[in-house]
Amino acid sequence: MAAIRYGDYIAKLSVTPLTDNVKVLTGKEIDQSNDSALRGLVVDFFVRDGAEYELQAQLCTDLETMPVEDGSVEWPQEKSPYRPIGKIIILAQNAYSPARRVYADDVLTFNPFHCLLEHRPLGSIMRARQLAYETSSQYRHKMNAQPKVEPKSIN
Repeated sequence: MAAIRYGDYIAKLSVTPLTDNVKVLTGKEIDQSNDSALRGLVVDFFVRDGAEYELQAQLCTDLETMPVEDGSVEWPQEKSPYRPIGKIIILAQNAYSPARRVYADDVLTFNPFHCLLEHRPLGSIMRARQLAYETSSQYRHKMNAQPKVEPKSIN
């Protein structure tokens, strides 16, 4: 995971499952013979189940052992453990209905740089990704003949 600005600090974020129905999936092998196997498993899970996750932050306390520029380095938890900062609750839902699929494919754009300056991504890998995210979004909206729209609600 790459580092982010965390207000006046630098941090890495983590999401860990809280509910048993997700915890039991840890370490299970996934049949990867199908390109959309993972999507299918996630969609099938959330049609019948909800889940809760804990959002955690690990603050950078030592730039020598917790480098910002090299996202491949795991920061030692003995120097700075992950601490809970929030909870993500996902209700059971049809996450891949035709309407949601079209909306996700034609309208939504993921870009970690679309954030408050206080939470901007840091490090060389994220700087390299910045242009790729924007270029991909522009290309997809152009090819789908769809304007770039900011969502106003989950509906």
